[in-house]
Amino acid sequence: MKYNTKKLTLTALFAAIALIIFIIEAQIPLSFSVPGLKLGLANIVTLLILFLGGSWKARDAFLVLLVRVLLAAFITGNTMSFAFSFAGGLLALGVMLAVKMALKDEAIPVVSVAGALAHNAGQIAMAALYMQSTSVFAYFPALIAGGIISGLFTGFAVYYLFKKHPKFIGFIGGKK
Repeated sequence: MKYNTKKLTLTALFAAIALIIFIIEAQIPLSFSVPGLKLGLANIVTLLILFLGGSWKARDAFLVLLVRVLLAAFITGNTMSFAFSFAGGLLALGVMLAVKMALKDEAIPVVSVAGALAHNAGQIAMAALYMQSTSVFAYFPALIAGGIISGLFTGFAVYYLFKKHPKFIGFIGGKK
């Protein structure tokens, strides 16, 4: 994996942006009583990288995801959050890649929803393993609804970036 200066700088910038979004999102109180329900706004960065093309590959999205999750766990001091976030993020990344390969690039919101649902499934699975109980699956219907809503929001945010700012996307994607 070889990085030139521009790509290394942009990768670090993407990781920092994702971490900042995560920190800001953590300050947003959701009035729901469903543990683990979040907006998932940091996924905007992962989704953007997946659809950039050019020299941007899935491994770059994985690297940004890993750095964000590690730093978030370090900043919050919650090591269990690393296991939950990484399991959800890794599953989401794999599902988003599979759905992206199956559909056209215009399906960014669909890929995003699939990733959000996979992220929730990964976190529920980790919770079931951690608690050694299947009772956490009672939250899954609410997490599905939340995943669809947040997945659509983040998916349309990235879709908007591609449609309304092609010069910016071309610059960061390495296209002229």
